[in-house]
Amino acid sequence: MKKKKNRFLVFCFSFLPGAGEMYLGFMNMGLSLMSSFAVLSMIVGLLDIGALMFIPAIVYVYSFFHANNLGSLSDEEFQALEDRYLFGLDGKEFALLKEYTVGHYRKAAAILLIVLGVVMLWNVAVDYLAMLCGEEFFDEFVYWVNRISEDIPRIIISIAIIWFGIRMIRGKKEELDKKEELDKKEELDKKEELDKKEELDKKEELDKKEEFNKKEDDDRREEADSNIGKE
Repeated sequence: MKKKKNRFLVFCFSFLPGAGEMYLGFMNMGLSLMSSFAVLSMIVGLLDIGALMFIPAIVYVYSFFHANNLGSLSDEEFQALEDRYLFGLDGKEFALLKEYTVGHYRKAAAILLIVLGVVMLWNVAVDYLAMLCGEEFFDEFVYWVNRISEDIPRIIISIAIIWFGIRMIRGKKEELDKKEELDKKEELDKKEELDKKEELDKKEELDKKEEFNKKEDDDRREEADSNIGKE
């Protein structure tokens, strides 16, 4: 049974993303917010793109007010809350996200990780090379290598983002094309069904007409036989 905690301590802990939720006993919620803020901050720091700072800032503000709102709930509302992972990281949603991501972008993610690992090793190797051979000889070389090495991760991430966006657009186009193809197929199936039904109706009408003519011929024959018998 969850118990409400001191509001002042909740307010203090809420300045650290996820800590307020953890203090209130919602470990999964707190872990979601804390890990999201940390990962997003790390990515922004790695890319060194100040314009992206609004993303972790949004998570920070959301976490602050989320923790304080939890602390201000009534006892009944607080007890009814379920401790779940946030941002689609819970149960079936996470399984679907993982299956889609791993299934479609596993190779691209593996290449990205390999390249980033090579860049990190290269930075370390250059530092040791400079120490062994003397900094005067390698000053200019190391400067440009470090400059390029620092820019490579941002270039790679930028290309990956562009590629991911193109894939999303192409995926949407393929989805629309597939839907259009299914609509055309469904329309053709309906038309074929209507033609088949019309053909069956015509055949049924011909059968009825043939049956009517046969019956009419039988009536005439019977009438003719009756007239001959009277004579």
